[in-house]
Amino acid sequence: MVMNSCILYVSLTGNTRKFAENISNELKIPAVFDITTTEPTAVKDFDMIILGTPVHGFNPSKESVAFIKRLPNGEGKQAILFCTYRLWKGRVFGKLKGEMKKRGYSTILCVSAKAKEFTDNDFVEPIQKIVKTLTK
Repeated sequence: MVMNSCILYVSLTGNTRKFAENISNELKIPAVFDITTTEPTAVKDFDMIILGTPVHGFNPSKESVAFIKRLPNGEGKQAILFCTYRLWKGRVFGKLKGEMKKRGYSTILCVSAKAKEFTDNDFVEPIQKIVKTLTK
């Protein structure tokens, strides 16, 4: 469905990884990378990155921010951001969008999933928003 896209995530408890895998399955995107074991240069040939983080203290994970700061120039490329959280997502998307913009990426959508114990059903609505945005 989506040409030349990859999914990037950092996940400490497995929830954000589950969200990334659900996006991958729904959109048929085989390129899924854990940013803790992937070099930012791995995304240079992709036109769209879909990046996810858990929320830590109302902020994106420090790993996700550090990864974005090391991304190759993304001039003309797009991003979709996603996060998982239990209480509040706080400043997550504002901070991530700002960092992505500094690297040249245009963020076209931000989606989140909130739950205490995540199931695949928690990801249905945000993934539908991604599909709708990408098929406009």
